[in-house]
Formats: sequence, structure tokens, C-alpha cells
Amino acid sequence: MIYCLNPNCRDRQNPDDYKFCQSCGSVLLLRKRYRILKPIGSGGFGRTYQAVDTDCMNAPCVVKQFLPSSEIQANPKALEKATAMFNQEALRLFQLGEHPQIPRLLAHFEEDKRLYLVQELIAGLTLRQELATQGAFSEQKIRQLLAELLPILKFIHERGVIHRDIKLENIMRRHRNGKLVLIDFGVSKLVTETTMGQVGTTVGTVGYTPMEQMHGHAYPASDLYSLGVTCVCLLTQSLPTLGGSDGLYEPLECR
Repeated sequence: MIYCLNPNCRDRQNPDDYKFCQSCGSVLLLRKRYRILKPIGSGGFGRTYQAVDTDCMNAPCVVKQFLPSSEIQANPKALEKATAMFNQEALRLFQLGEHPQIPRLLAHFEEDKRLYLVQELIAGLTLRQELATQGAFSEQKIRQLLAELLPILKFIHERGVIHRDIKLENIMRRHRNGKLVLIDFGVSKLVTETTMGQVGTTVGTVGYTPMEQMHGHAYPASDLYSLGVTCVCLLTQSLPTLGGSDGLYEPLECR
């Protein structure tokens, strides 16, 4: 089946040989090459789809469609920031270049007044999924995890990039080789000597994010803090709630 990308379409499933959606008439092959198979995620900024590249032997890939929520669209400043963050993910992946444990950027473009990002499909499970199926990590498994992830952070930090959203859901283990992959650079920040320590927009996930980042400051050490929280979650199976509490950590209010 081929999936229609029109968010207002009532029946988005179509047979593989269709060029136009049988329900809304939209063109089905994105940029005349990407066939959308199914949705695999959504958030405040848009939707993510599994797809294949018909110009490259039907190679699997991920298509991210910028489709901000109605609340964001109703706020011009929020929409401007969301657009910048969506484009930023493509820029960061491009700047980081080729790394076996970071998704490759394949394309970034606008079509029918919508922004799209195409990247390598990482076939595997997130650490959140792995924790749910296999249970708490042992100390040895945490040591192995750190041995893999710390070099990735060293790689991006040396290139002036701070991820700013290290958490269970943004680390995947590839099925084919068991290697960990750091994903979702949508809120990453490029840091220079002139921006270090400056107050910026608060981003990240409550419970994983260090206090300085919650107050608009992000440093390479902020990623290390979030990685530490991630390890504690894996060891204890105690996960932060939407409010940030988890039964293990009592945040202190900074004055």
C-alpha cells in the first residue's frame, strides 16, 4: 500500500500502483521518488513516516513532514521557532556528516508548501522499548552502553553540537549489528564561543534535562547529565513522569 501525505485526507491508504490518492486526489509519490508506506510517529512539530526511495532500489528511509499543531500555527512566534527547529535538524545532520551511529541525512526540501526531511531508517528498538521487553539493565550492560554512547557525544561536541534531548526514546539499537544510534537532532544546538552561556530557548524533556538547560543555558555537560539520568532509568526502571518526578530525584528550585 501507499500512504497519502495530505493530513486532511479521509482515506489515506491506496494500492501500490496508484499515482494519485483515490480519496483526495493528491499526488502520492513525494518528489517523484519517495513512496510513503505508513506513519510511525507524530509530535507537536509534525509526523514521521516509513518510506522507500524508488530512485534507489526501494531503499528504506524515514520521511519527516513538518506539520505543527494548531496551537503552534496560531502563534506566529511559536511557528517561526518550530520551523527553525525543523530545518535545524537537517542542518545538524548535514554538518555532522557520516557517522555509523547517527542517522544519515538523505534530503531536505519543500513540496506543496510543506517542509520535508528524509533520513536513513534505523531498523531497531529504542531503549525505552528495550527496557519494556527485557527489564532493567545490569551494571555491565550500562558500562557497555556508556562505552558506545560517550564517543558519539564526544564526536558531536567536538563539532560544536549539543543534542539537548538525550533520553530513552532517542537512543536506538540497530537490529543488524546491535549498535546504539543517537537519533532526533531536532532540538540540537550549535555552540560557539560567542553563544556559550547565553540564555536561549528552553528545550528538552522534563526529568532528563539539567537545571541550567531548563533556564536556557546549554553546555556539552548538559548532554552528559541527561545521559546519566537515562542510565539511572535503565538501572531502576523508574521513569520520569510528564511533570518530571520519578520517585528517585527531588529537583531543587534555583533562585
